[in-house]
Amino acid sequence: MRLVDYEHYIKSESTARRYLLKFCWKNHQRYCPRCRQRKNYPLNDGRRRCAQCFYTYHDFTGRWINNCDLTCQNWLRLIKLFDMDLTVLAMNKELDLAYNTVYKAVTTIRCAIAASAIDARDFFGTDRSIELKTTGRVLSPTPSSKLSTPVFGVIEHSGVAFVDLVPGLRPETVFHFHQNFGLELGHWGKTYFSAPYQRYHALLFCTATAPPRFLEFTLAPLHPSLKPSPDFLNYLLDKIRRYRGLSPEKFPLYVKELAFRYNNRNMDIFLETARLLCSFVPKFG
Repeated sequence: MRLVDYEHYIKSESTARRYLLKFCWKNHQRYCPRCRQRKNYPLNDGRRRCAQCFYTYHDFTGRWINNCDLTCQNWLRLIKLFDMDLTVLAMNKELDLAYNTVYKAVTTIRCAIAASAIDARDFFGTDRSIELKTTGRVLSPTPSSKLSTPVFGVIEHSGVAFVDLVPGLRPETVFHFHQNFGLELGHWGKTYFSAPYQRYHALLFCTATAPPRFLEFTLAPLHPSLKPSPDFLNYLLDKIRRYRGLSPEKFPLYVKELAFRYNNRNMDIFLETARLLCSFVPKFG
């Protein structure tokens, strides 16, 4: 997005709101988020009530952007800083907001990106690695103890990166392949990556500690024999180095964000981020 256009959109709360609303309602046609009925009537407080199911809602009800209770101007500022690929700490220094608020907002953006992935249902949900819980108006991703840390397979084809969850594969299994079948592993902090495996250029996962029986193996960061040829894998590993205290539970959100950035490297990330943020939160059962 051009700087002059961005300055125009944030000059007032009303212009910022109009910009975000164009991603919410096609042709300004509002409908009930619950039953999708178009017939509604306005209330005195600015909200609307569905004429069929009587559900009361406003323009951002049920959407990712409804989280964190931020103004539209602050959301656009956060999207711009996210577009610039700043850390949460750097964003916090640029905004008159609490650090926790900025962190929640960035996590919301990451959730919106991850939820648009094809394999989103494989790691979102009550019986998956990340559960989306709602407390009042605040939506928070909560680590679930019902599933072990997911393992992702990395593929790049014709400049497009895919980071897909590999069903049935766990970190313990990858360590087993390393011990008994010679699958080479490297790591950076808690993030482990493998040499090519089956159709994948690499396996990728994040775990706090290796299982005790595998601790005798020294996994050097960026082992010389591990030469990740795809551009995306190099890009991903370089980006992961800057994250401090990366948790296994939030790891899917980070890898999906990096795949999103890589695949949209020649596009307007600001526009696409705003579109995803204004989409409805999917129901992951």
